[in-house]
Amino acid sequence: MKVRAAIAAAVLAVALMIPANAFAYLTWFEFTRQSNIASTLTMAWQYGPGYYGTQSWRAGSGVSTDACWVGHGWLPTGYYDLKGHWDNYNGAIAGRVFYLQNKPCWNGTWRTELFVHSEETAGQGQYCPTAGDDPYCWEGDYDYYSNGCIKVSRAGYPSDLRLVHNGWHGKSGDYRHGYFTINNWLYVRG
Repeated sequence: MKVRAAIAAAVLAVALMIPANAFAYLTWFEFTRQSNIASTLTMAWQYGPGYYGTQSWRAGSGVSTDACWVGHGWLPTGYYDLKGHWDNYNGAIAGRVFYLQNKPCWNGTWRTELFVHSEETAGQGQYCPTAGDDPYCWEGDYDYYSNGCIKVSRAGYPSDLRLVHNGWHGKSGDYRHGYFTINNWLYVRG
């Protein structure tokens, strides 16, 4: 009996030393600006020296290619820190969101309130009360337009938003929510 107890204690001690996600990888995102409604968001992860994996999704940003047009232009190029993540954000945008740092465009105009998100309710559902464009309802390709954020599709099962969300948690092993900072989490090129 004492041998079994000693073995159980040793197994428990080893289990407590193993990280919660033993397969956590260095993970980051890249956004390649191609058009306001048909650009590419790519998640990349390093799983060994010189070994990388990627997964990409169609994404949109802005209604104009003028990165200095506040509330309308796509994201300025460069690196962005992740400033927080929420599963049930409840603001002008809602649901699963990744909050990006504020960023100046080439002429010094500051872009603020920047997110990676989709169109869903704070409860991660859809609210489609009209035949028009509802802000918490994914109706079609024109929903890739945004006020300057990066937007991925909420359509399908699983949706691209679900794949981005679960992919980041699963590959990075980072399950934090709320405000926190990860430097150089996103690179915007174009």
